Amino acid sequence: MKKFINKLIQKLIKKSVSDAVSNPDVEPVVVPGDDAKKNLWKFILQTLISILTAILTALGATSCMGLH
Repeated sequence: MKKFINKLIQKLIKKSVSDAVSNPDVEPVVVPGDDAKKNLWKFILQTLISILTAILTALGATSCMGLH
């Protein structure tokens, strides 16, 4: 899981950097349905982050309850 998250972060950083340094004179190629794919992956990523956050919160609360 850690490798997956690291690869995901690396891809996001590469994409952000390449977008930031890209030539502003060149028009981007727009593929029909590209926004739909982007929105789908954005939704999936947000959902996974929410689920992981909930799981980690539950585990943290459970570990705190065992201390008392």
